[in-house]
Amino acid sequence: MKLYNHISTWAFAGLLAFTGCSQEESLEGSSSLQGFQISVTDAGFQNLSEGRATDENFKTTFVKGDAIGVYAVENGQVVEGVANRKFTMNEKGEWDLEGNPIEYDSERFKNITFYAYYPYQADEESIQFDAAAEDPFASLVSNWQIAADQGGTKYTQSDLMTSSSKAEDGRLQGKVSFTMLHEMALAVLKMPNLVYDFTNGGLDDYSLNVAPKELLINDVKTTPYYDAASGTYMALVKPETNYSISGTYQGAKEMAFSAAGSLAGGKAKMYTINDANKLDYTLNIGDYLCADGNLVSVNDGTVPDNAIGVVCYVGNPEPHVTHPNNYTETNDALYRDYPNCTHGLVLALKNARDGQWDGGAFNSTSSSTRSPAYCDWLASDEEWNGLLVPCNTEANGALKNDPESMFPAFLGYNNTLVMTMCYEGKGPQNSCNNAYTYLMNYRNEVAVPSSVTPWYIPSVVCWNEVAKSSSVINKSISKLGEDKGEELVSVSSGTAKNHYWTSTQRNWATQWTHGIDGGRYTQASNKGSLAGHFRMMLAF
Repeated sequence: MKLYNHISTWAFAGLLAFTGCSQEESLEGSSSLQGFQISVTDAGFQNLSEGRATDENFKTTFVKGDAIGVYAVENGQVVEGVANRKFTMNEKGEWDLEGNPIEYDSERFKNITFYAYYPYQADEESIQFDAAAEDPFASLVSNWQIAADQGGTKYTQSDLMTSSSKAEDGRLQGKVSFTMLHEMALAVLKMPNLVYDFTNGGLDDYSLNVAPKELLINDVKTTPYYDAASGTYMALVKPETNYSISGTYQGAKEMAFSAAGSLAGGKAKMYTINDANKLDYTLNIGDYLCADGNLVSVNDGTVPDNAIGVVCYVGNPEPHVTHPNNYTETNDALYRDYPNCTHGLVLALKNARDGQWDGGAFNSTSSSTRSPAYCDWLASDEEWNGLLVPCNTEANGALKNDPESMFPAFLGYNNTLVMTMCYEGKGPQNSCNNAYTYLMNYRNEVAVPSSVTPWYIPSVVCWNEVAKSSSVINKSISKLGEDKGEELVSVSSGTAKNHYWTSTQRNWATQWTHGIDGGRYTQASNKGSLAGHFRMMLAF
């Protein structure tokens, strides 16, 4: 089960469909057997903010492998054959009934109440289902144990939900609709941001979500569930029971927080932690970007274990900012998709690989097989033409051999987006298939924080900037050790290997490459026959 934060009152979480021993219904319709349906709806947690109810519900949706248990009760007794029946969601979003089918009896079902709970428990004795009680799940709720580790998928295993329902009449005759109610309560932490106040002139503040360094619920160390969509940390607590929350976090300095409360089942309360402190920071080329979004200065003498890249440019890299005469906000893809990435560029620590191979051809098309360049689709695309910049220098005969003048800005993100859209349906895959594989391999291998762009293939101008500071960048990479970083390799003009592929095209057959040497070296290499390195970049 996955957790989502929706602004809505009801949402279908899944549809259970199963069929009994079906026969044609008689005219009387009193005792014949036919198929029936069960729907499952999550009512969500009612979110309380400072005691005021809101319409924001923290909802769940079922995924493959989730299972619920179903009981049927008639006249205070469990109906034979419908006691803790297990339904499991399959890959199609349908629910499979384990064991014998359940037979639908239209007349008898009028007198039956159905009960459902999540998550399914195989040990029926632990459920202590009391068919004669007003709430047959009362013992289950009272004795329910909430795990201290609620991280990831473990959260929903502590999120006890129950429901009761009757079979519907009329047009929906036989349908049983369950509205699942959360029996536990939910404490939600909204952590403050860590704000880097750059001492460099002209740089906006850089903000990061802060995670609890330590979280205690009733003095028990607890791992909360992190909801990326809302940026909150969630922990289930026992209902109608006093609880205490305490913990620490690392902001501009180490801080502590605490709260206490009591909530009814199905209620959630948001605890917002405010911190006005900012971290004074001077951003330099050679600084490390870490997996959690934090920055570590090259001057600190500290080499972070979780570094994912090295700062290679300081300043707003958005094309409409660096070259306002050439680009606008409309065709600036970096600005449009990541408007807050205004602080600089970061180079990856290692080359991307295709399996064991470090480097290869840009695509699989031979020099004798002509195929469109991967930006050609833009010219005739009514939706995207004008929103992205073509990345083929052949379009201008006067500048076809001058990629820096033709495309003077940092267009790596733009070019990579054009390329991936081509591969994913806009154009021929063989124009960029190898590059796409290397790109996706690296994106899957090295995760990035939410404060940055995805990894992309640098443009010629991006590589020029790296080349200017290659010695500083290599010094920072070398401190990480060979297992974590690969220093940049410089090659001379005319060398047909060990160059770095750019995302700037020369024409359908060749791609601009960079050799680092001299700071501005580029040459056009055949995309399908010459091997080069793929080194990724991102903006933050």
